[in-house]
Amino acid sequence: MFDSTKQTLKTLLEQVCDGKLQLPDFQRGYVWNEDAVVSLLASIAKGYPVGALLTLERGGQVNFKFRPVEGTATENPGPEALLLDGQQRMTSLFQSIYSDRPAKVKNSQSDIVERYFYLNIQEALATGDFEEAIETVPATRIRMKAFARDVDIDVSSSALEYEQHLFPLNRCFDEKDWVYGWRDHWKAKGVDIYEMDKAFDRQILDRIQRYEMPIIKLTKDNGREAVCTIFEKVNVGGVKLDAFELVTAIFAGTGEGFDLREDWWGTKSQHGRLGRIRVQTKPDGVFAKLASTDFLQACTLLHTMEIRRQREEHPIPGTQLPQITCKRDALLALPLAGYLGYADRVEAGFIEAGKFLAEQNIVYQRDLPYPPQVVALAALFATLPATSTNNATVRANLSKWFWAGVLGEHYGGGTETKIARDVPQLIAWLEKSQASPSIFEDVTFVSNKLTRLRRRQSAAYKGFHALLMREGCRDFVSGKAFDLMTLWSEAVDVHHIFPQSWCRNNNKVVEQYDSIVNKTPLSSATNRYIVRGDAPSVYLKRIEQDHKIGASELDAILKTHLIPVEHLRADDFEAFFDARVTLLAGLAGRAMGKASVDAAAFEETTAPDDALMDEIETADAA
Repeated sequence: MFDSTKQTLKTLLEQVCDGKLQLPDFQRGYVWNEDAVVSLLASIAKGYPVGALLTLERGGQVNFKFRPVEGTATENPGPEALLLDGQQRMTSLFQSIYSDRPAKVKNSQSDIVERYFYLNIQEALATGDFEEAIETVPATRIRMKAFARDVDIDVSSSALEYEQHLFPLNRCFDEKDWVYGWRDHWKAKGVDIYEMDKAFDRQILDRIQRYEMPIIKLTKDNGREAVCTIFEKVNVGGVKLDAFELVTAIFAGTGEGFDLREDWWGTKSQHGRLGRIRVQTKPDGVFAKLASTDFLQACTLLHTMEIRRQREEHPIPGTQLPQITCKRDALLALPLAGYLGYADRVEAGFIEAGKFLAEQNIVYQRDLPYPPQVVALAALFATLPATSTNNATVRANLSKWFWAGVLGEHYGGGTETKIARDVPQLIAWLEKSQASPSIFEDVTFVSNKLTRLRRRQSAAYKGFHALLMREGCRDFVSGKAFDLMTLWSEAVDVHHIFPQSWCRNNNKVVEQYDSIVNKTPLSSATNRYIVRGDAPSVYLKRIEQDHKIGASELDAILKTHLIPVEHLRADDFEAFFDARVTLLAGLAGRAMGKASVDAAAFEETTAPDDALMDEIETADAA
């Protein structure tokens, strides 16, 4: 029926490459996100288990149509076995550490991009934190800084890889030539890397090369019913436990028998923590999709902050200070006493975070730019006393940090690391008047980014929607400001200013007319005047006539949206677009407390070519 065994990762990847191990055709293609692949690689490098594989021997009565694993070039017509469970892991591993071609992964916007994975040898050996030591770069092997034209990492040649001690992980099983080149590179400079080389080989490479994965092999004498039942159990009934369920099981196993699930979800007659947080907002408010792991992350962050503080007060000679973190391994290690010690404060912190978001005119979950940023806010409010957070200056500075994160798309990836960095820096800045958080140095808003904000899912797109309302824009027809009362009672969304159909009929550039520059918050009633497709001069006149609004009064309303009125009334789309880019960039600068960069002046000094521009956009998305 079945056999349990182990095989080295190298052997399995060779079987994938040769087509001896393929997929049943009904397995749909799947692409992991970048952070998940990094986490998987880090677990392999540490020698941690990443789960068993389930395979089916071919040749029995179950004769599934098969296909190769994504990324392979095999045309083997006769695989020896089919991979029933483990497709995502083996696909990700093959593409990232075996194939010469870049791996296909999803970025934070769920776009499929190509990435090479590198290991920073020095950092990996110094800290043992492999997730932090793994760097991802685009297919060009040049990674740019977000919203800028400066190179972040350039590994486009072997010499550059050697110079930065960045090992291409797809050379894990064919490393000799690279290692020889690395040694020679530093030998020519008179630098002896023998100890680093030896440690790298013994502590990292050897572990990866000897890594074994458990396999459950279903033999070919299994009937169709048995194979299908096992497959369904693995892929549906046997869904892996998430972190919350694992912590629930851990807490339940303690002497107190604490029920984390009930504490979070509540009972039929009583709200749990989630219910008490959500009741502060509408059903589809900012906490509509608040995850149990979000709450645990905030508790874990506070717990590790306290451990570090205690160690700072009572240092142990010869040991490093423990990290402040909210990563999965720390979350799973959260003790029950730690959870109970912080849960009430974190619950209050999320409620206060909801109030802060409302001040920024963000009240619905669909308008929330970055859910992970709310975890940071909750942890911050759980830490600082109300006397600090209710201070006007503190609130204003916190607002600048928030908008720098949103408009700079700071939380587009590596969120756990950024939360753990931002919260202590915010506490030091807001409560102790120490240096401002490093985010203000890390992010820049370049005005031409506005033309690339076209999707409702974009954090910065959502940000401008909220910022315009926060700045007091008023509805074209009713004249109402989009304050909290209006948002709670009326349907308000981002709509076009120059109608789409008018733009198409007048041959305007879609990248311009469909961007946030040509959009603004409006009620659905007002939008009905626009979607007819008339020129702005026509629909504005109709609004004035139908609602007895004077032209000067309507102009005043339009200006609250940072709309250049004279160009809109003249139906001059190009002049309107250029003027509003400047106005919205100024709005971004004011919100971030940091002047935005003018795109034309910036590009004039850098003059990147088209290929580089494409790469920059990929880096922005990542």
